[in-house]
Amino acid sequence: MSNPQATPDPTTSEWNEFSFVVQMPHLAPGEKLSEVEFLKIIAAYQWEAIARVLNRRPSKIVSDHNERLYGSVLDTELCFSQGYGLERLGEDAVIHIRNRVRFFAKKFVEGFFLIDDKPIPDACLAGVTSRDDLPGVGLSWACMTNAFIARAGGNIRLKVFKPAGVDELDIPELEQAPFGITEQGRVQSSGRIDPLGGEEDCTPLVPISAEPIIYPIVPESDLNGAGLVYFARYEAMMNYGERLFLMDRLERPTSMDLVSCLSTEHRRVFFFANASPSDDVIVHVDARLMKRDHFEPQLVDRGYRTPFKLFFRIDLYRRSDNTLMASSVVRKALNVPGGHKAVIAEAERLLRRLDPSG
Repeated sequence: MSNPQATPDPTTSEWNEFSFVVQMPHLAPGEKLSEVEFLKIIAAYQWEAIARVLNRRPSKIVSDHNERLYGSVLDTELCFSQGYGLERLGEDAVIHIRNRVRFFAKKFVEGFFLIDDKPIPDACLAGVTSRDDLPGVGLSWACMTNAFIARAGGNIRLKVFKPAGVDELDIPELEQAPFGITEQGRVQSSGRIDPLGGEEDCTPLVPISAEPIIYPIVPESDLNGAGLVYFARYEAMMNYGERLFLMDRLERPTSMDLVSCLSTEHRRVFFFANASPSDDVIVHVDARLMKRDHFEPQLVDRGYRTPFKLFFRIDLYRRSDNTLMASSVVRKALNVPGGHKAVIAEAERLLRRLDPSG
């Protein structure tokens, strides 16, 4: 679908339209949409959009040497609009997604996503010509940058290729490298990720133990069909690290019930390396707490209370050689259903310990 009144963007494909019904396999504890499962879904939609531009099925995207190519993810950013968090997107919700892709150097693809629980009209798409335009639409949104890669004898060495026959196709291309490529290189070299906003009002959560958090790669759940550690599982490893940090590394650890009420609002993540199935991942966690007087409540009308929000900075390292695999910043809200009085009380105790005068 396209808006006939919009000026066509010569560097991009048409907007695609996808939708799915949230069912139990898509849910996380608390009966809210799982961020990890949702990332898998939008990645599949992006690969489908790429296949449509290349005019072949995803399984037929190969190099000139007939090697199967995969869409390695360089970066993702996911942001839920105010009041449209993972809790709203629960079981039986119909999620509508508009997506389009832009190619660069015939080896990379940048994709945009607009997300809502009702159909997204073409009028919302007319002004979206760059990644910077997405927040202004007022819907939930995401970005993803892919590289066409093939394995070179294992998961450690991955090579970037152009798909076979792409030079014969009339594919519009970006003249400059998209944000995901340039920013990934900058983050990898400097270690700095631009803040999401609000971190300056936060209180650090200081761990009492310097013992590293180790995640053993589980081939049955962490590898995709190509035998690579799948990008969405990196976020699962990050969630694992956050949980252990909050439940095992603080002077007064939090409960599992409290951790289950954390809900992603905005995540920015960059990917740098894969790992072999027999390796482990070291998860480095930095956590900061934002008190409720520094943000507007969002889910009060739906029976939720949000005592605080947490900012996490997560870095994943391959244990075998200490190679940096991924870095992320994420803001999560503690959205507690009104009936969960024990979690609300626990959150209040944590706030008083951090700021007895508050």
